[in-house]
Formats: sequence, structure tokens, C-alpha cells
Amino acid sequence: MLSNINRPSLLVTSLIAGAIAALCLLIAQADTLIPRYRLTPVFPSHAQAVASFDASIIAGLLLDSSQDQPNIIIPVSTGSLVGIDGKTGSVLWRLDIPRAKNQKIELAATPVIVDNKMIVSYQVVEKGVRISHRMAVVDLVERRWDDNFQTLELHAQQKTADGKATVKFNPPTAYSHAALKYAASPNSRLGFVYAGFGNASDTQPFHGWLFEIDLDAWFHQENNKVISGVLLTTPEPQCPVNLEYGTQEMICGGGIWAPAGPKIIQSDSGYELLVPTGNGQVDLARDDYANSLLKIKPGLHFEPDCNEQLCRNFNPSLPDEACLSSCKNLFIPRLPENAAPLRPANQECDDKTFAECLAWMDYDLGGSAPAKARLADGKSVLIQPGKDGAVYLIDADHLGTQFDRLQITGLCGTENDPCKAGWMGMIVTQPIVVNLGETPMVIIPTFVPDRSHPGGVVALTIVTKNGRPKFEQRWRFPERQSSEALTAFRSHPSFPVISRLKHSSEVVVWIVDTGNPGTLYGISVKSGKVLVEQKLQGTGRQLSMPVIRNDMIYLASTSAATGKTFVEAYRISQ
Repeated sequence: MLSNINRPSLLVTSLIAGAIAALCLLIAQADTLIPRYRLTPVFPSHAQAVASFDASIIAGLLLDSSQDQPNIIIPVSTGSLVGIDGKTGSVLWRLDIPRAKNQKIELAATPVIVDNKMIVSYQVVEKGVRISHRMAVVDLVERRWDDNFQTLELHAQQKTADGKATVKFNPPTAYSHAALKYAASPNSRLGFVYAGFGNASDTQPFHGWLFEIDLDAWFHQENNKVISGVLLTTPEPQCPVNLEYGTQEMICGGGIWAPAGPKIIQSDSGYELLVPTGNGQVDLARDDYANSLLKIKPGLHFEPDCNEQLCRNFNPSLPDEACLSSCKNLFIPRLPENAAPLRPANQECDDKTFAECLAWMDYDLGGSAPAKARLADGKSVLIQPGKDGAVYLIDADHLGTQFDRLQITGLCGTENDPCKAGWMGMIVTQPIVVNLGETPMVIIPTFVPDRSHPGGVVALTIVTKNGRPKFEQRWRFPERQSSEALTAFRSHPSFPVISRLKHSSEVVVWIVDTGNPGTLYGISVKSGKVLVEQKLQGTGRQLSMPVIRNDMIYLASTSAATGKTFVEAYRISQ
């Protein structure tokens, strides 16, 4: 009797076991459909040592294609430019920026390569004080300083909004961190280069400055025409502050410091610049454009094109939505209607407006570069991340129109887990836009310096609902529920870069999670699944974009044991 009673149960158990086995097989088979890749270290290796440096590598690596084979250029922060063989890592050439015996050089801005010329921006320091900011040109074919371009020292002065005072470019309180950007022009043979300035540690008095350099005039040594345009974001003659941190009081500031530099948008008729600015004073009546995104024409004359009547009584701490929405060439971040206020766990914003909180917490907009995407209906939008962990979706033709604001990571810190470095924010990056059919997707790295909030890479699609574009999350890595989400990406990662693997049609986003050691991830753009994971020999380098050439990937790194910096190279294979 008992055996007869148990037969159906055994049958059911057998069926369930079979179903589970079949499901596991399907999962395993599905997993095998995702191609796996490996990275083979090329250098450094036991067989191949590479150059290392006592100084840091702050600026990004560059790919030099001026010779028969691609090489990598390393801008060392103390003023050396070093070219290494892309196959072996051996040093091919080295140029040191000229300086007097008592001078030091600071090189933090990523140079830009134009044809076979490399334009470099650097600062000269004496007795710990920056005394000048200069630019020079390297001939990459001859591997020497180009005598056709004399060393350029930057000077500028601009009138205040009322025309009653003048603000001068002040080298000691200016710092060159933003990558140089190049723009071709139909009216110029060589084109233009743009160099942005903020200040280190937001020390007042400082402003945001952007210089336009006419390469034709520079080449022909027309010295009075080389600086063909200047933008001053906060034309204030005085910057009185009482607090230790220079932008908490929303005075002056507006630094142009995003490591990725301004965004150049090319068009059939020429180009425009998208310039994000850091924290400071925002006041339309005084021509103060801090913590905002500016769309500027060549020549750098800026006109926000806001409705004068709606913006007549502009309040920097609580600007009116109707005024902000009216601006054609100016975007100022704000919370959507009926959204909860920004309230970090340290309660320091409990008595502050949104604008005041951004300034107080150092959550400026200017840390990240914008990206542009085109929707299926032909409309163009801008994607602008903020250090507050939010991403803004903006009408590219009318910057005052904010379509969406999505918080993609939590505010750093909790009551029992204070934020370890609140000044870092949660996003400082250069987003990547890819197209999935007619749907654009944007990939944005985040990080959180606590143990309570997930960080990592977030992929958002841009969809249209009820006639209005908005963000939708497609994937995130690590997955929010995983333990890795609370341990990885605790500090600034590298910038992301994408490539199409030659062994398949797979498009991969590469990113370094800095640490001891750092980790290089290759993530499927389509699925968000990890295709390759590689522990580095060093820490990696934050806010620096890996360089990819064919099946090789190069990245700046630092030895945690010695503090020396070097380049790591890996070969991608299946």
C-alpha cells in the first residue's frame, strides 16, 4: 500500500527534477551564446619592462598615428611627453617642456592631436605659485617642438556686466584641467583649439575661462590674433568669501574643469560648443553662468537668449521655472515638478534650496561632459550628468527645455555610513551614446564612496512617451542586488570607451574600476553582461580614457607599492 501511495509522488519528483535539469541546461546554453573573451598582458611583463615615472599621469593617453605604426603618447604631470612603442612599451622619444631652473611644470589637461601636430597646455610654477599658463606645439613626425608655433602665454581681461570694472585672467587662481578640444572650420585652414580653466580645490577668487586659439594666426605669428575669443563665465571684480570652500556661498566660480573638456558639435554650417560649468554664482542680470550648460558659437560670444520679462527678477537661489524654460542657449539644472527635495543624509541641505544644495555639497554640473543623441523622429537631445548622481535630458535646440531628470544612483552616505568623500559626488565622466536600431542608448559610469549604495555602469535608453522623450534603464553593472554592487566602483573610475571586437559583431564598453589592484571590465553594450574581467598590475587611473587600437587596449596605471606610474597594455582575444 505504501509503495502504491508513493508512486505519484515519485513521478512528480522525477518530473520536477527533469524540468530543473532542462532549465539548467537551457541557462547554460544561453550563457554559452554570450561570447567570452580574454585579455593577454603584453606589457609590462617578465619579458618586457616598460618606462615608469615618479610623477602622476593626470592627462589622458593619446594615440599617435604619425609613424608607420601606432604609438602611445604619455603626458606626465611634471611636464614630460613620452612616446612609447605600442607593441613593446619601449620608449621611442621624450620631450621635456622648457622651463627655467627655478620653475616647475604642471601638465593636467589632455593635449589634442591635429593631423601630425600635438597642442599642449601647461602651467608654469615658481615657489609653489602658478605664474603663467602656456601652450606649445609638438611636431609628431619630427618628434620635436614645432618652431612654426612660438610658445603662447595666455592673457585676457573682460568687462563686468555693467561695464564699470575689468576682470583679468589671474594665473595663480586658474588651473588647466579640461582636455583641449579641436574644431575644424570652413573659414580656416588649420582650425581652432579651445582651452578651459577653473581652479584647483575651488580656491577663491577664481572664475571659469575659455580661450579660443586660432591655429592659422598662431602659425603665421600674428600674435594679436592668436587668441581669437575669450569666455568669462562669472565676470565679477570681487569674490568675497567667508567659508573654507570657495563655491559654497555661490560667489564667482563657474570653472570650466570637466576632464573631458567642452563638447564640439559639428554641423554642415560649422560647429557649436557645449560648455558645462562648475559651481559658483548663477545670476542672469550679472552675466554669471556657473553650474550650467552653455551653447556657444565660434568666437565665444555668449548670449543665453532668455525671455527678459520672465527673467527680470532672477533669484540665484530659487530661479523661476518659467525663466529657466525660456532660455535657448542656457541650461540650469532643476528638480522636476513635485519631485522630492535633495536631502543628503548629513542633513546639511535640510534648510537649502536645490541650487544652494548643489553648491554646498559640491554637486556641480561641470564635472561631466555632455553627449548628444538623435531620436527616431529626428529630434536631437543632450544628455548631461551631474555630480549629484542624476542625469538630465535636454532639448538640444532649446536648452531651457528639460525633458527628464533621472537619479541613477543614491546620494552618498547614510546616517550610519557617512560618505567618505562627499566632494567627489557620484558621477564625473564622459557619457557614451550608441544606437540600438532607432533607439539611442547612453552609457554612464557612477561611483559611490560609501558601503550602502550601489555604484557601477548604467545604460539608459531614450524613449518617447506621450510625445515627450524620457530615460528608461536598460541594464546596470553590477546588478543592483549583487554584493559586488556595494564593493565595486567606490571611487572615480576611468572614462568608458567602446569598441567592436573583430572576432564577432559584439560591441563592448571598456571601463576601469580603480583600486588596489584595479579591474578592467569589458561589458556587452547590448546585454550588460561581462565578457571579460581582468585584474590589473596597478591601480588603473581615474578619469582617464583607455586607448584602443585594433585588438590592443592601453591604460594608465599606478603601482600601489612604489607609487610609480606606467602604461599597461593587453591584447583582446576570444
